[in-house]
Amino acid sequence: MFTEIIVVEGAHDKQKLESLYPGVQCIVTNGSEIADTTIALIQNAAAVRGVILFLDPDHPGRKITDRIVAEVPGAKIAFIPRRDAISANGRKVGVEHATADAIDAALKGVYTIRTVPEGALTVSDLYARGLAGTIEAAKRREIVSQRLGLPTSNAKTLLKWLNMLGISAERLDG
Repeated sequence: MFTEIIVVEGAHDKQKLESLYPGVQCIVTNGSEIADTTIALIQNAAAVRGVILFLDPDHPGRKITDRIVAEVPGAKIAFIPRRDAISANGRKVGVEHATADAIDAALKGVYTIRTVPEGALTVSDLYARGLAGTIEAAKRREIVSQRLGLPTSNAKTLLKWLNMLGISAERLDG
């Protein structure tokens, strides 16, 4: 069971987690326009028990993540790959559509968000590893992202995640 409170986007995400982990406690953001009162609730939860951000692998989910990360220091985050969160009809993406195994794997691979990265990676590090500036860079970033349990992204966003999550050059090379 989790000691932290899990932050999800919608009621169906919460229901899915409750069905898999009876007794889990969640805060629902109710979409990307998060109320200030919800941010305050997440801040209080983070201070008392800690929080795990577990949001949909889509644009609104990333928007919510960015806002919470900016306002809730020390939050943890779990990423679910987009391919594991697609509805049966292929039209929707969300935690609620993921399998129990995909959710379990994502929640076991939780990262703690760091506000001041130590030994931060640079754009030069990405170029040196072929993760930027080459024809194959997008494919290489996708492979690295899958291995590290991060969302697939462009070079700039990958670098942001690597540094924010304190991923070292050695782990990147893994």
